[in-house]
Amino acid sequence: MATSPVILTEHIVVTQALTGNEDLSGRTIDFLEIEWYEASRSMMKKKTQGGVEVLIEKSNRSALEAGDLLYLSEERAILLKIKPCDCVVLRPQSLQEVGTICFEIGNKHVPIFITDKNEICVAYDALLYELLQSGGFRVEIEERVLHPAQMIKAYGNIKLK
Repeated sequence: MATSPVILTEHIVVTQALTGNEDLSGRTIDFLEIEWYEASRSMMKKKTQGGVEVLIEKSNRSALEAGDLLYLSEERAILLKIKPCDCVVLRPQSLQEVGTICFEIGNKHVPIFITDKNEICVAYDALLYELLQSGGFRVEIEERVLHPAQMIKAYGNIKLK
């Protein structure tokens, strides 16, 4: 009688990102890739590029960031990578234009991201793109990584340069 092979699957449970100050030399570096909208999830199960199953079970509401160190052992380090996506990118010329753009986008209940270069980015949506174009705004479509730290939150402090 033939027996089925036993398949051992390695899995790692992550409850929070590590400090990231650790020396990673001599370790296999593996990446857990997620979509931008998954960064704030409290629970998810995904496989790394190297095939390791990772279960995220965060108790806090803080979003994961690109480059976060999720796991570290003598042999392996797992870092978070946020996949780039098509984005609608606007480069407003005045504070009034920022307000108008954010109002138009906000009416669509789409998360808004402001980059370090004061660009306004949102995940691509054809109808929103057309609306902003018809409103006379200079709109471009670019592939970008949407970082959770750059998301405008109505309940947080907004810093404009």
